[in-house]
Amino acid sequence: MRGMEPSTLGVLVLETARGERTYWLAARGEPEHEPPVLDWRTAPLADPFFRTAPGEPYVVDAGERSLEGRVIARSLVIRGELVGEHARPRPAPPPGPATQRALLPVLDADQQRAVDLADDVSLVVDGEAGVGKTLVALYRVAALARRAHEQRRRFRALVLVPTEGLRRLVSLLAERLEIPRLEIATIESWLVERARQAFPGLPERTSDGARAQVIALKRHPAVRAVLGAVKKQRKPRRFLLHLFGERVLLERVAAAAQLPARAVAETLAHTRAQFESTTERANRHVDADRLVALDGRRLDAGTPAEDAESFDAEDAPVLFELARRGALAVAPGLASYDHIVVDEAQLRAPMELAAIGDALVRPCAPPDGGAARSGGAGPYSGGTVTLAGDHRQATDDTAYFTGWPAARGELPVPAGAWHDITLAVSYRSVPAIADFARAPHVPSEPPPDPAVWATACSGPFEQAAALCWHLAALVARDPWRQIAVIARTPEHARRLHGELARGVDPELVLDGDFRFQPGIVVTTAAAVAGLEFDAVVIPDLTPAFYPATPELARALYVAATRARDWLWLVTPDAWSPLIDPPDSSRPDPASPRS
Repeated sequence: MRGMEPSTLGVLVLETARGERTYWLAARGEPEHEPPVLDWRTAPLADPFFRTAPGEPYVVDAGERSLEGRVIARSLVIRGELVGEHARPRPAPPPGPATQRALLPVLDADQQRAVDLADDVSLVVDGEAGVGKTLVALYRVAALARRAHEQRRRFRALVLVPTEGLRRLVSLLAERLEIPRLEIATIESWLVERARQAFPGLPERTSDGARAQVIALKRHPAVRAVLGAVKKQRKPRRFLLHLFGERVLLERVAAAAQLPARAVAETLAHTRAQFESTTERANRHVDADRLVALDGRRLDAGTPAEDAESFDAEDAPVLFELARRGALAVAPGLASYDHIVVDEAQLRAPMELAAIGDALVRPCAPPDGGAARSGGAGPYSGGTVTLAGDHRQATDDTAYFTGWPAARGELPVPAGAWHDITLAVSYRSVPAIADFARAPHVPSEPPPDPAVWATACSGPFEQAAALCWHLAALVARDPWRQIAVIARTPEHARRLHGELARGVDPELVLDGDFRFQPGIVVTTAAAVAGLEFDAVVIPDLTPAFYPATPELARALYVAATRARDWLWLVTPDAWSPLIDPPDSSRPDPASPRS
């Protein structure tokens, strides 16, 4: 090949109608080379290398014609050394039939004690991944609903979760528990919708372009300290303009929050953009069908004006904070709840918890004309709360989580009406995975049927081949498995999905649209909070994707603990400093090690 010899080269030998043909695969195609070199990412004829095992027939769609034949051999040449197909991963099957996992489990004694607490007690249920926090919260809602029905009193409950994927899972569990009149929503969407109901006149759009520093500033509790300095306004949006459009106030917040100066500049620019008119409004005299870009998007999308006439999800808790101080009126008719569950509560900022608490039924008066509590439960005492979470999974630094006492203090529940419980027994991950999550260390010698594998590859090409070959073999052997490939970022997830699609049939899930069915999904660490899968692959454990920061250490913990039976750690480069790698500079690429 011209220029530098690639460190990783694929060799594909095919039986075709014209006889036996050999192709090389590399990062750059050279069809005039002998043998021809295919671009492993884009060449149609590279598909059999990833998808078809030796001895099997292949069919490749090459535009106007199809190419057919049989794969004779496929292998990798890594740094001049011929390497056959990687050793097949052989995770041990879980005990008992896999179908048993679809059934609701029986609670252990500690879980049951949390469920059986008195009706007027609020609960904090803490514990590491897999101990059943979400399940306990839902069982408690079911128990409270049953008691309310027996006592002929109203009961309305709300479950708030951080992601759409977890909302779908909770909905499935709630159906099996037959909980009546249960509202389930993602926290952000619920807060935004409630703010629109409470404060008429808010924009129909929420912002898509708020930067990380803007979000960090708006979620910080230091915002509370400057609200008294904001001029009183009749319209909610004018409050937001004065609060987040005044440099002096923002500098006070940024100083208290120890945010950089750019947080102030970015918030000012973002706020100014939100109060500009959209291009569509400025040109409302033009036919509507002409005010759409060629790609079907809004004219302002991707421009500095993309957030015109919008507000941020982070603005909603601020508006409710102003309402509690009497600076804003709240429209009547907002729903109130007898019990609210906040799942993954360690991800919620203080003002968000306070806004959620505003939706609780207030004490001393029966809600909606309903009867006071009866049956020996005493007078009506207001709504109750379940906070479920894991302080180890406080992966969002902009939530400013400082512990459960502070979280409880944001809610209108008397201090003496709380019960805290820490669940200690994990029912999700096998011990080897749980041990790795607590202390990420990969031993140099793999145990029999290892639950944790580690593979260091020479680059993206070797990694793509390893993932395709291994996962295809695993799906063929265990077609019932739910397998998640968890990337760090959406951009990397999209790229991995394209590479894996050459050899297997993965589904890309970035919006929480999980179906919880057998097969392979490619997703992100942020999308899988509270979820679980039979097998998990973490494919980007490099210093670039996982540098040594506390936030990413917690993100790695979350990703690893989504796995029930098998965890595969992969890097196309050096290992992340968060991982204590095997006792060698680079494992044998033909032998993934655990």
